[in-house]
Amino acid sequence: MPIDFFQSSDGTHVRQSFDSPTVYLDHWAIRMFSDDPGMQDRFVNALMSKRGTLLLSNVSFIEFARATDVRHSRDAEAFIERLLPNIFLTDFALDKVLAQERAEPNNERRFWPSADLPQLKLLAERAQDAPLGFTMHGFITQAHINRVELSKSTEDLVRMILDGLEAARSDPDYVRKAKNVVPSDTRTRTMVILGELMRGFNLDSTAPISENDAIDLLHAAMPVNCCDYVLLDGPWAERVDKMRQRIAKAAMNMPIAKCFSKRSNGVEAFLADLEAFTKPAK
Repeated sequence: MPIDFFQSSDGTHVRQSFDSPTVYLDHWAIRMFSDDPGMQDRFVNALMSKRGTLLLSNVSFIEFARATDVRHSRDAEAFIERLLPNIFLTDFALDKVLAQERAEPNNERRFWPSADLPQLKLLAERAQDAPLGFTMHGFITQAHINRVELSKSTEDLVRMILDGLEAARSDPDYVRKAKNVVPSDTRTRTMVILGELMRGFNLDSTAPISENDAIDLLHAAMPVNCCDYVLLDGPWAERVDKMRQRIAKAAMNMPIAKCFSKRSNGVEAFLADLEAFTKPAK
């Protein structure tokens, strides 16, 4: 069970596990499943029957803070409520996963995403509040209520990412290495994925990098690394597909998520694949 409350001598505690099939939905996909009852039923029934996990990120919550209509947050809460307790809260701290990967001899092993412990603590504290209980109701709405503060912190994060990306592709030596690099076990999974996702931008200095690209990079990097399934915007799903091809060509054993978008009936293909998912034998 992904989120589990348990008792010990010092009181009630909460923990979460990352049970396959694991799924990450970009912001548009959460909105889609929130707004379409038929698609929502299919997804919920598939994930719950397989006893899988929906990965939820602080970035997704922040994007709901940017929405002008609070009803989008409430609709998302109602959707995710149906998936409880099968969720995992992540803070997208790539450095925590990177530290685990550095101890591995190759890139075959996949690690759980980093846990968002403050959000998990908040969820647990709310669960102990008798009027509330274990619920998503009001959880995402808090992001909308605090949207001014969150918008400022998001702007700072996006600017830091964009500055780093622009500095990298302005360095001729870095661009030369990006052009010649081949996926291999000499770099960790996280570094391979980041390099492959940004490869097109690095090789074309005229390609614009927008604020949305910075957010989409966050949506892609850890979920592609850790999850079984990821739904992303079309251009990012295409980047993941190119990465998969380059990994295969390099004859690496480095599993990554199956990635889908709205393109080419991708949502239907995702749902069909999830419905057919079989847990690997232990």
